[in-house]
Amino acid sequence: MVLLNKPHSSIHNLPDPQAVLHTRKVDYEAIEQEYEQIVCVYKKFNIQVVQASLGIVPQKDGGHLYNMQFARDQFFMTPKGAIMARMHSEIRRRETIFTEKALKTHGILIKKRIQGRGTFEGADALWVNKKLVIVGVGNRTNEDGFEQIREVLKEEGVECIGVEAPQSVLHLLGALQFVDKALVLVRVELVAPEIMKILKDQYINIITVPESIEVIEKHAMNFVSIAPRSIILPSRCAEMKKICIDAGITIAAEVTVSQYCNAGGGLACATGVLSRG
Repeated sequence: MVLLNKPHSSIHNLPDPQAVLHTRKVDYEAIEQEYEQIVCVYKKFNIQVVQASLGIVPQKDGGHLYNMQFARDQFFMTPKGAIMARMHSEIRRRETIFTEKALKTHGILIKKRIQGRGTFEGADALWVNKKLVIVGVGNRTNEDGFEQIREVLKEEGVECIGVEAPQSVLHLLGALQFVDKALVLVRVELVAPEIMKILKDQYINIITVPESIEVIEKHAMNFVSIAPRSIILPSRCAEMKKICIDAGITIAAEVTVSQYCNAGGGLACATGVLSRG
């Protein structure tokens, strides 16, 4: 089951995209089509899609929530419920209010809301296995936020380790992606040695992903696993496709996410994972 937040027309043709954390101007009609394609692809694979209908959501400054479409950042699921993020950037701070409402509507328990001076974004937390989570600390998630997450996971019998967040990407998710219980794709030029050590200590096989235009600009690493060694990949990423196929990973589908990339994210950023089969 996944949560998708439909992009709102307020993100269209902003005079200063970078002021709202976008990379380039976004074509609203095009990103709306990309969104509908993503929904259709997930449904094709019998993945339940929770769609949050937000309408116009004003911020305190009179603007809109320009990054609501990136649901992955807004929460992190544990076996017993959701940990709601507290976004690093003030312009994204109110997103979690509306995501939390969507989760509650679908009967999902809210275990924790990151509070105080803590900041945490869901794409910084990755399940290594059922008993271990690693959290990237530094860019969007701070030490205070990490400690709050660790306490929640400790109560659930899960170890939580803070690692240095890669500096060249927004979140830990941008540098490594698990595709099976013992297989991970890693941009090894970006991650700290401590991360590599954790992966090796857990007997996880590492597939090296070199830096490239595909990875940096097309968000080729921003894919979604829908089953062990089976992924949905951003389109027009031939090099990443070959890396995956050579590693025995099935490309179940390819989707166009060029406008999501313009907004500063990709398919995985857009996909809030609620549960896996």
